[in-house]
Amino acid sequence: MKKYVIFTISLICFYFITNLVIGLIVNNAFQPAWLGVWSKGQQLTGTITFGLLYNPIDLISLIVSLVISLIISSKYKAS
Repeated sequence: MKKYVIFTISLICFYFITNLVIGLIVNNAFQPAWLGVWSKGQQLTGTITFGLLYNPIDLISLIVSLVISLIISSKYKAS
């Protein structure tokens, strides 16, 4: 049971951390010429997630935090 709690807490924490970091990077590097690429990214993200997410940053953050949380929780051994 503790393994699932560790997984859930780490997933939530790492999701918000990666979302902030990637958001800051994209906001600093964003230029008006990228609007076409951003709209294609939103369409692709919406297609992949069946309309649940539209922001590519959210999808990337979710995947990265899921991988990190799986690694952390797999190292935990229940006693």
